[in-house]
Amino acid sequence: MKIMKCWTIIFCAFYSQFVVAQLKTTEIKGVVTSRENIPLEGVSISIGGIKVSSDKYGAYKISGQFQQEAELTANRIGYLPYKTSVKIIAPNQLLNIQLNPKEHTIEQVQVTGLTKAQEVNRQAYNVTAIDATKLHNASMDVGQVLNRITGVKLRESGGMGSQMTLYVNGYSGNQLKMFLDGLPIDNYGSTFQLNNIAINYVSQVEVYKGVVPVWLGGDALGGAVNLVKNINKGDFLDVSYSYGSFNTHRATVNMGHINKNGFTVELNAYQNYSDNNYKVFVDLVPDPSSGVTVPGYATRFHDTYKNKMLNFNIGVSNKKWADQFLVGVNLGDNYADIQTGNRMEEVFGARFRDGNIIQPTLSFRKNNLGVEGLDVNLKGSFNFGKERSVDTVYRRFFWSGESIPRGKKDWEPGGERTKELYEYRNNNGNLAATVKYTLSENQILNFNNTFTTANRKGENKLQPDNDFYKQPKFTQKNITGLGYGAKLGDHWNFNVFGKYYYQYVKAYTVYNNVYSSNDHKRSLFGYGVANSYDFSERSQIKLSFEKTYRVPELNELFGDVINLEANPDLKPESSYNLNLGFNKHFLINDKNEIYVNTGAVYRYAKDFIRFVLSSVQFDGTIRQTAQNQRDISNLGFDTELKYVYDKKLSITGAVTYQNLRNRTKYETSSTDISIFYKDRIPNIPYLFGNADVSYFLENVFTKGGRLSATYNLQYVHDYFLRWPSAGSSNKDVIPQQISHDFNITYSFASGKYNIGIDGRNLADALLYDNYMLQKPSRNFSVKLRYNIK
Repeated sequence: MKIMKCWTIIFCAFYSQFVVAQLKTTEIKGVVTSRENIPLEGVSISIGGIKVSSDKYGAYKISGQFQQEAELTANRIGYLPYKTSVKIIAPNQLLNIQLNPKEHTIEQVQVTGLTKAQEVNRQAYNVTAIDATKLHNASMDVGQVLNRITGVKLRESGGMGSQMTLYVNGYSGNQLKMFLDGLPIDNYGSTFQLNNIAINYVSQVEVYKGVVPVWLGGDALGGAVNLVKNINKGDFLDVSYSYGSFNTHRATVNMGHINKNGFTVELNAYQNYSDNNYKVFVDLVPDPSSGVTVPGYATRFHDTYKNKMLNFNIGVSNKKWADQFLVGVNLGDNYADIQTGNRMEEVFGARFRDGNIIQPTLSFRKNNLGVEGLDVNLKGSFNFGKERSVDTVYRRFFWSGESIPRGKKDWEPGGERTKELYEYRNNNGNLAATVKYTLSENQILNFNNTFTTANRKGENKLQPDNDFYKQPKFTQKNITGLGYGAKLGDHWNFNVFGKYYYQYVKAYTVYNNVYSSNDHKRSLFGYGVANSYDFSERSQIKLSFEKTYRVPELNELFGDVINLEANPDLKPESSYNLNLGFNKHFLINDKNEIYVNTGAVYRYAKDFIRFVLSSVQFDGTIRQTAQNQRDISNLGFDTELKYVYDKKLSITGAVTYQNLRNRTKYETSSTDISIFYKDRIPNIPYLFGNADVSYFLENVFTKGGRLSATYNLQYVHDYFLRWPSAGSSNKDVIPQQISHDFNITYSFASGKYNIGIDGRNLADALLYDNYMLQKPSRNFSVKLRYNIK
């Protein structure tokens, strides 16, 4: 018996050592994506009894001692369970996981997992996310996509590359902040604008209406747009080219590679060109010889636009010290003829503007940095690019394209408007740091600090002694935000945050032609809260509130040297924003579904900044200037209704109403009530909507061939250019706008080969966004696309 016990002890000791010898210490990491290569957050991954969850980038990491062959599982609601056998052969192993959506029947209705865009829409904030990959076969830019979102209106002064302004629930321009992967793009210059960014450049478009989350830094007054770049995990190639009316060309290239050792390279590029020579109807088409003017059609003859943009990144992914570290550069240039001023009566035939971007970039991302649950994301860029405004031809042009010499007078500057060859550098940059710390499964702390600087240095080479162009134009701002989020029970999500704003402006004042420094320093504090309550997976209500500030931008303070005058005395604007939203998904039966998304907004802003037409200049031209309107209120709503039949037919209708009113009772120290008190704010659309019908067919012409057709209608109600109470029975009105567009696409070979045909403004209507500055007439385009993943 003693011998048996002795052998048993020896055997157990030997076996335990053998088992330990079979265990290997290793780290397994990778990225979890959907079938559409969209990163999935919150996936539960388990191996050897150790469990972790993927982050918002789909990344995960498991460290421990495992058998030489272990079973790894991945699970997420709405997706099929994933199971695989992993051979532990190295201390560091890469394993990317792809989950397929679960399709199951509940009351005879098919339900699939949420897409990335749907997950964003479920946030407590009033946000709308669009899956841009579904539009990659269309000849569209990002601005055209935004124009189809409820509560959003993009206004342009012409065709491709024209000056544009985005409106979200009544707020516009710089009151809305633009981001690319969470980094502000204020410093990208005219080369990178919403209406010249090819839709293939991004995979998702997110619009935050009102309250903006802390992780998006910056001083947004009434909302933000975040563009998520079209970056896939692993190897991919996406190439497209389109040609359309007015000699319009668009080309895009997106490609990337991640090696097994983590080496990463990415390239995103696009190019646009258009003559913009569409027809316009003008009241005065003068004959240069006789001087007789008659209403009639004319063709834009000096409106060429072209731009190029390239983004290149190189670095590493999936390392111990960094989930991703990339250094890169944005390179690009643009050229735009200037056809008109702020009115169609101002016709130019030689003025132009151009610019370029030379912008080094840096990004670093590491989850669980030193501490489990501590995620850090750093992004930075600096633009060394130049901008130029040129007005050197001393002639007067007419809509016929002909011109005559201008009569020389002492007060005339010697150009079409100002005799200008102004070159300036927008030496501006930004640096954003975002830290997320997961306190527990249901509690998160978010911190963001965004620093931006802008320093315009320029000279008018035709007027080298003119001190106006040499004055300092310098701003710096730093926005710090701290937020706390918690999930209370199974239904309630709660978020609260605070923001600190700091700005320094180096400006100037002039008196008797003597310039003196007029510096400003400002410190402000804002706060907010966002809540959502999920009645079920298909029903949700949202409520959010904030007190926010927005400090003036460089162009508002110092002008754009083309059509916008300087106003260095602008004050920061502030706003109380209240949003209420509700969404519901009705599953009628196995083929019929209805989606309802509705929201109400209330805004009360002080020192509201808006652009107004300034007085007529000595040379007869009219410019714009930014000015503070003391008190503004907005009570409005937007509603979207969508019907889907058999996953093939989709019918959507949306309407937006925004009642912006002047609440400045006394314009001066006078006790007389302003005649404009309670007037609707002029030159801003207050009622607009859109509708679209889409139909999809599978296995057309060949197995896997997919044909889709979409019709879209855009409507904008007429509105006044100036104050309704300004008198005069003959008020200037931006007329009612109705446009009709269509898009047909066909793809086959699992989406590798694609063709799209687009038609816009099918009724050839006269369309205006800004006062009588006409947008393109009827036009068509065709697009070819090659895509492999």
